[in-house]
Amino acid sequence: MWLLWIIFILFAIKIFNKLSTGRCYDDNVMSGKVVVVTGASGGIGFETALELARRGAKLTIACRNHEKGEKAVRRMVKITKNQKIRFIHLDLTSLASVRKFVEELKATEVKVDVLINNAGAICTTRERTEDGLLKDLQINYLGPFLLTVLMIPLLRKAAPSRVVVVSSSWHKFGTIKDLNSKKYGYIQSYANTKLCNIFFSKELARRLEDTGISVNTLNPGLVNTSLYRSSNVLEKLRSLLLYAFFKTPKEGAQTSVYLAVSYDCDQVTGEYFEECRRSKASYKADDKESAVKLWLISQELVKLTPEEMNKCFSEANS
Repeated sequence: MWLLWIIFILFAIKIFNKLSTGRCYDDNVMSGKVVVVTGASGGIGFETALELARRGAKLTIACRNHEKGEKAVRRMVKITKNQKIRFIHLDLTSLASVRKFVEELKATEVKVDVLINNAGAICTTRERTEDGLLKDLQINYLGPFLLTVLMIPLLRKAAPSRVVVVSSSWHKFGTIKDLNSKKYGYIQSYANTKLCNIFFSKELARRLEDTGISVNTLNPGLVNTSLYRSSNVLEKLRSLLLYAFFKTPKEGAQTSVYLAVSYDCDQVTGEYFEECRRSKASYKADDKESAVKLWLISQELVKLTPEEMNKCFSEANS
């Protein structure tokens, strides 16, 4: 009997979560829009890209694994009949790969209307990349930081254009102190990167004020994706809990889609969203001094040159 009660309770929780999950009801088409989505070979990224492909966007999915990237393109084309979908290799653990990706994009696209920084990871080992940076820090924050800054000229040409950054409610527990230090455990390190996402979005929004480029961040909620399969602790709880408490990837993609397509988001920048509506991030996110400090640290860690900075921001503000 007790087993039936547990099943009933979990089912009731699932129904409640479905009813309270935000949905993007905007039916705006994206024909003529050029969209880049990182980490789109699976999970939230795939569902986000798939919905934008359905709306007619010219889509570039950017991820590390060639086989998965090409397979995702084939699936999207088959489902949506949209032939304007392609894969370009992007390995966020390599700053050289980020720069190469941007150069390839610039050689083939005149503009980019929407950039969705979706890729993310939880890294249980504290290993460093070829650039000397913690792997999760580079995947979740520093790689997207460099990617976004280098893409500003393309975004400026499409203005009004949008940058969407996927963060997490875990940002509430983050800190930017000693970011590239191994002293933090993997959960704390993940939280740190998600706070960085929000600081970055707010500071970039201030730097791009009056350019027509909006920058917003979001919390997709708890989503049943491969992100959690990298954690042995969470893996043990998956079979019982994820179905009841976690969203599906399609549900988790709704706020990303909303920020990419909704007219309600015109002229909205530097904000934080949950469940397809504006929300309040942690009080930490309001610390402008820390946001500026993080920007300077990030600029140094990714070796962003003065020439690159001038090219991106002098043109963006001209």
